[in-house]
Amino acid sequence: MRRASLRVSPQELDPLSWFTGRVVPLVFAGLVVLIGAFRIPTWFSTSMPLLQPLAVILCATACVLVWVLARPLRPPLGWGAGILIVLIAGTGLVISAIGYAGTHVSLELWWAPFGLALAIASLAPYLSARRTLVVGGVGAVVLSALAFAFLEPSYRVWGPVSSLLIIASPSLCGLIAAVTFSTVLVSRMMPIIEQRSQTVLPLEAADARIEEAERLRLARLTARALPFLEGVAASSRITLADRALAGQLARRLRDDLVTQSNLSWLDGIAAESRLVVIDPERRAVRMSPSQRTALRALLHAVLSTPGADASSILINLRGRPDGATAVAVTLDIDLPEGRRVMYLAPHYLALRQTVDDLRWDAQTLSFTVRGD
Repeated sequence: MRRASLRVSPQELDPLSWFTGRVVPLVFAGLVVLIGAFRIPTWFSTSMPLLQPLAVILCATACVLVWVLARPLRPPLGWGAGILIVLIAGTGLVISAIGYAGTHVSLELWWAPFGLALAIASLAPYLSARRTLVVGGVGAVVLSALAFAFLEPSYRVWGPVSSLLIIASPSLCGLIAAVTFSTVLVSRMMPIIEQRSQTVLPLEAADARIEEAERLRLARLTARALPFLEGVAASSRITLADRALAGQLARRLRDDLVTQSNLSWLDGIAAESRLVVIDPERRAVRMSPSQRTALRALLHAVLSTPGADASSILINLRGRPDGATAVAVTLDIDLPEGRRVMYLAPHYLALRQTVDDLRWDAQTLSFTVRGD
């Protein structure tokens, strides 16, 4: 459990609940602007006053970028996004240091280290604790040391070691807060999510519906042959016309049985709902009962969503070299993002507990089904 809490971010664990708290990076961006504006009088005491507002813009942009990349149903943030955000905020820190180089800036009141700290802290809900620790830790140490190098003539009051600690301490505090927040939240959410997924998947009810549908299909098939057999039994004679009709019925029954045997459970849903299924290797039959139930519930939720067009839903299953099955579901739902999230959130979370690499990018849902 402890290792998992370091590898998974809160957004990955529960990606659809974070849309209510997405304003946090924007709040941090506003704090960066306020802290930078508080030191406006010092901007004009340097030979390059324009560097300070540029640094404020960069640090605030890093927080805004987190807000953009962390939209609901988007792929989770990875190493690249984390490094980019820390580099943008770190560039603002270094530019601010260059602007204050040669001046007697009060390091304890310098705004730029807090800008980097807020950028690192904004990653906490969207980047795993392990990635935040690596990206934020390396960035805080390296970038703070680089900023210290440009401010070296200004450390006469505090000394070099104290100055370096003052510059790096806000970033390190923000890093510790982000890692602690992510680790504690994930470790407490994982048992709750697992219990919720068990209650969302009504396997018995789903199996009963499947069995009932199979009985109806068999009844339709046998209903064609029973009247003919009863007629032959009543007449006690078999004519040439009876033989021709028996052959015709036998061919029809055989064709129907072959067709039904070649259909997977997903093809049955497609036939009832006009979905389009591409499964040349019959990979759908390899899905476990929990995976089938979760995907079926999601598809029914999509079909019941206002504005959904069943004929526009495409389900594509392809085998991978490692034996797993890659599944892509293309959806066309004409709803605002917030309402779409509210409709599909429970089913999305249930499916996430049964498959791997679940992602929702724009209108495409993709995941991987591993072999047993």
